[in-house]
Amino acid sequence: MNAIKGYVYTFTGNADDLARLVRKYLGERVWHWVADPAHLDVREGYPEDWKGQGAVFNEKGELRWHREGKNYRALLLTETPVEGLPPLESDWTVEEQRLFLQTLEAAKVHPPFSRYPTGKAQGRIRAFLYRRQGMAVYLSIRAFEEE
Repeated sequence: MNAIKGYVYTFTGNADDLARLVRKYLGERVWHWVADPAHLDVREGYPEDWKGQGAVFNEKGELRWHREGKNYRALLLTETPVEGLPPLESDWTVEEQRLFLQTLEAAKVHPPFSRYPTGKAQGRIRAFLYRRQGMAVYLSIRAFEEE
């Protein structure tokens, strides 16, 4: 696959700042995952609670965060330059990847984990591999796809 130029930006703020930032750069049609030590939630749309860590993503990019005290430290990964955020300077390249998910029926898992967010028991993830000066650094999920 051909590599393209990628961009990584940093951000620190509260949950409202995160929500404004992600809507500005990614729009309204998104997926998210959020986690704290006791729970992981993966759904379409925006999270109701910006827990200890998580990510919001779509075809435009991914905003991932983790909590630091009362604020959050975040990264925005995208293939399009944006204004208003400090970049993580480097020579970033990006390659699209398709990852096959384990068939949940074969794994004999039980609800609520018997289906992927697409509603199917099997599927793929569309992702982008971010490299800094040739070294793999981030795998950015962009979409759940049916097989």
